[in-house]
Amino acid sequence: MWFLTSQKHGTSALGLQRVLGLGSYNTAWNWLHKLRRAMISPKRSLLSGTVEVDETCLGGVGTGSRDRGAERKAIVVIAAEVRGRGTGRIRMSVTPDVSFASLHPFISENVSKDAEIKTDGWSGYNGVKKLGYTHVVSTISASKQ
Repeated sequence: MWFLTSQKHGTSALGLQRVLGLGSYNTAWNWLHKLRRAMISPKRSLLSGTVEVDETCLGGVGTGSRDRGAERKAIVVIAAEVRGRGTGRIRMSVTPDVSFASLHPFISENVSKDAEIKTDGWSGYNGVKKLGYTHVVSTISASKQ
């Protein structure tokens, strides 16, 4: 625990493997992620102010679509506080899909009701106002891409 919490730029599984003398990188990786999950405070405060919410696909090379419908990739929804020109606190979660049934619970569990939610024009974010949030939709026109 001391090694994990005392590193200025975070701890890697390889570093943990070396310090603990573990023979397997997989073991070190699993321990590191279990320790990180244990360090999350269940009573942490919700994101507030202006919060940008978006989703992305993570994973290796897959077949078919490269966007929200990509196969063999994990869909991760991300909420980030806007702090001037930078980013404040963030929350991330793997989600089964990008429907409102998956996105709305993530927003409700991680963002304060007095926050302003900024999203793209994806239909999964429709109804965020009904959850009690101020909702701002930002879209980039095809000519600016």
